[in-house]
Amino acid sequence: MTPQDSTKWVIKAPMQINYGLQKRGILAWLRKVRNTVLNRIVYTCPNNRIRILCLRMRGCYVGRNVYIGRYCFFDNMYPEYIYIYDGASVNAQSMILTHFNPFESHKTLFIAEVKPTIVSQDALVSVRSTIMPGISIGQHAVVSAGSVVVSNVAPFTLVQGNPAKKVTDFKVLFE
Repeated sequence: MTPQDSTKWVIKAPMQINYGLQKRGILAWLRKVRNTVLNRIVYTCPNNRIRILCLRMRGCYVGRNVYIGRYCFFDNMYPEYIYIYDGASVNAQSMILTHFNPFESHKTLFIAEVKPTIVSQDALVSVRSTIMPGISIGQHAVVSAGSVVVSNVAPFTLVQGNPAKKVTDFKVLFE
């Protein structure tokens, strides 16, 4: 599969989903099995090109010159809502999520939904970071190791912590 031209990507709109466990037909079950097998390859494979190929086969949008570290987890149910732009880096043991699906007993507290998660051009997601559904990491932004990102990260910004908070703005270094 060839690299995708990220300038032509159309970001999917968020959508609500049914609460709790879903009754799935055979095609949905086969899709989940395929995604699980490919995700296991992405998780353990020592070769970055193969990890990227498997992510694209799952439906993730992955640009050119992207680095995906080993032992990363990418949402299993809605990988087509993951966008990783050119030059971005997602390091080892990080998680990128696109959906939240609580049980129906929690529907007064939470909305079951799928949202696109975006890692913009030349952004860096450091080791063991978690990117929650619907989050956008700006261009050249850095997510520090072990951070949990629950709100959008502005371009040229370093964030760290749980929840991730802005540490510094380094746009000056690029001028």
